[in-house]
Amino acid sequence: MKLKKVEIKNYRLLLDTTLNLDNKTTLIVGRNNSGKTSLIDFLYKIINKYSLKYDDYPLIKRKELFELISKFLKKEKNYDELLTLIPKPSVKFIIDYSSEADDEDLGALSPFIIDLDEESSEAIIVAEYSFKMLEDEIFNLFLEIDFSNLEKIKEIVQKQFDKFFSIKIKALNPVDKNDTQEREIRELQELFPTYIINAERDLDETGNNNKSSLSSVISKYFNIDLEKIEESVLEDVKKLRKSVEEKNSEIQTDVDKALSEIINKTIGFGYPNSEELQLGIFTNLKLSNQIENSSQLAYYNNNYNGEQLPSNYNGLGYKNLIKIQFELAQFAEKLKGNGEACIPLLFIEEPEAHMHPQMQQVFISYLDKFLGEINSNKNIQAIVTTHSSHIVSAADFSKIRYCQKISNAIKYKDLNDFCNDEENKENKEFIRKYLTLTKSDLFFADKAILIEGAAERLFLNDMIAKCKEKGEFKTEYDLSSQYYTFIEVGGAYAHKFIPFCKFLDIPTLILTDIDSVKGKSKCLVKEGNTTSNYCIKYWVSIKKGKDHKEILLKDIINLTDEEKTDGRIHIEYQTEEYGFCGRSLEEALINVNRSLFNLPDDATEEHIKFPESKSKTDFAIELIFDKKDYNIPEYIRKGLVWLNNQNVII
Repeated sequence: MKLKKVEIKNYRLLLDTTLNLDNKTTLIVGRNNSGKTSLIDFLYKIINKYSLKYDDYPLIKRKELFELISKFLKKEKNYDELLTLIPKPSVKFIIDYSSEADDEDLGALSPFIIDLDEESSEAIIVAEYSFKMLEDEIFNLFLEIDFSNLEKIKEIVQKQFDKFFSIKIKALNPVDKNDTQEREIRELQELFPTYIINAERDLDETGNNNKSSLSSVISKYFNIDLEKIEESVLEDVKKLRKSVEEKNSEIQTDVDKALSEIINKTIGFGYPNSEELQLGIFTNLKLSNQIENSSQLAYYNNNYNGEQLPSNYNGLGYKNLIKIQFELAQFAEKLKGNGEACIPLLFIEEPEAHMHPQMQQVFISYLDKFLGEINSNKNIQAIVTTHSSHIVSAADFSKIRYCQKISNAIKYKDLNDFCNDEENKENKEFIRKYLTLTKSDLFFADKAILIEGAAERLFLNDMIAKCKEKGEFKTEYDLSSQYYTFIEVGGAYAHKFIPFCKFLDIPTLILTDIDSVKGKSKCLVKEGNTTSNYCIKYWVSIKKGKDHKEILLKDIINLTDEEKTDGRIHIEYQTEEYGFCGRSLEEALINVNRSLFNLPDDATEEHIKFPESKSKTDFAIELIFDKKDYNIPEYIRKGLVWLNNQNVII
């Protein structure tokens, strides 16, 4: 059995969103503050019966809550209407048990299967923070205020928020959605044993209270029954316990005797005398406590006679990885208390902290295998949030869910939806491979710039800074302070990213070369009849409704600014300036900086032609560092201004 999807309503910015889950590991990615952590936080809280906090109630729904209470107090709404209309934070769990045999025990899922349809293999559970106050309680709480004063109602709701909502669990009939049955929170917890590994992991081995991170792991070897201990370490645990018990008894006797002598010799005032009971000391020493609380990680090197170093002498990346492994071991131990038929949920926030890129990639690549090894009898489903492009690059494309913030809400986009779209059939494999081979910054960026190559990458940061200096950006927060990413993909492949950028809904600027040709040969723009740039042909074919073979250079040159824009995607290429049009970035730069290149007054298009023998990278570095006052070609300026003016959140 598996958790197929969750539908979340009215929690922070999760107003009405669905997350499709992978059978093993679901990777949630997205720009900062896009709601990745909110999902994990809500699922963990509601399953583990945490109270709903006022700060977790959606900002956009609060006024609606106050107004409904006001209308109820004024008797404009009755109590049943109030219960129905109040926005309630909820999670709908949709479970697929089609993989289970007909005669197999469904264990903790059984209470939630309420349909009699033999063909059905889906269970639906709703966990909801329901409004719990009774009619009289509401009136008593707001008795002394003006029922129309929303500010006063807000003040009381904020202070007394814990009185308004409580968790209610319902099983829904997937065949008849009107058929519901109430269930206990205990039953939900038995179905979904959960564990969370937070991003704020204490990596100091000594800790604030001098307790080692090993303490909880070691503790079980002293405190649980031997039959519950893993077979692989059972004999070692028996040996440890025997040694500790023998030493504990021996030291207890010696310490009690020595302390009794000290006390009797230091206490005066004639008490006790020889006729009365004598003072003695009994200590309750427990050597196992000392082992638990004083054990710390250390690192040994056999090349130096077994000398050791404390754990804080090792890198934080390794310590983070070790810490995660310890926590996973605790989760595995917790699962032993659950029946076989359940759906364990593991939440991991930003596991990449302090890890170098290769370690991040190895971690996510082996997570599924590792989870299978720590508990092979149960299918653990993990939900991992990350800001790491390296983790994304190493993850299977089908596991990725993109978190997008839109206005006052959040939605999760399943990359499988993009891959399964017939229109994207040709592009999906290219994009999957591209994102696997490169850093997948696209998932974390505010905006994207698709470029030809290394020269554009070198130039553009400098050009953005120049646009800012010259006052080209009119917005309060301009492009230089936004997180944009470059996708170095070239004119031959840029068009393959257009559907994907549309799917992610990221403002995207395509800067490409006009690449004029005559027949199949490169030529000056004035001599060309078409372009060799497939991205431009793709774009113009859509805008003009023409076949690629029919597209002429004049169609490209005459494309309007409106025609160069498609929603949140815009394309720019070289345009005519000072009577000429370069066929590449380099030629456009030479054209608008003629004095820097000592061109004659009667320069022709031949003069701006970029020599094929010259390095484009060298050209870029020379211009940026030696000719800092260069002018920016108009097509790039227009493109950057367009991108600057695009809102990140729609």
